[in-house]
Amino acid sequence: MNKRILISFIFLLSLQQVIFAHSLLLNVFDNEDNTITVEGVFNTGEVATGAQVRLEALANGMLLYKERLPTESELTIDIPKESYQIVLDGGPGHQIIEVGPSPKGGFTKVGSQNKEVKLSEPREGSKQLSLALIVSIALAFVLLFITILVNIKNTNLLMKELQKVR
Repeated sequence: MNKRILISFIFLLSLQQVIFAHSLLLNVFDNEDNTITVEGVFNTGEVATGAQVRLEALANGMLLYKERLPTESELTIDIPKESYQIVLDGGPGHQIIEVGPSPKGGFTKVGSQNKEVKLSEPREGSKQLSLALIVSIALAFVLLFITILVNIKNTNLLMKELQKVR
């Protein structure tokens, strides 16, 4: 029985590693000089070299900027004059979208203000994180249950041994 529990434990741990294999993270820094620095990394610490960074106008979806992340996995970009979103695209299932900060004097391009804006599709990473969180919590309860069962079994064995000694 102990061998089965050990194998189950190892399997569940490896399953958790697969779920959390890597998630793309987007870091945006306002440099306070009308530029932003966009950084792409995976939660494993690996850089997202080659991931595509796009700036898209919120008012009409027009492409304002497009570049791939270099080896150091960060780009410094001039802030557009109209409201925009930053899209970090690291491939299928790895796309993050965030509304970009405004320049010092605010957005000045006519037509981009006072319009209802629509963001692109919701982040894939947030859906994956929710699933990963649910699976992790379920895994924690399974491991807790297995631990309780093993403790009950060991306690019963100890009680039998103590009764034999009397």
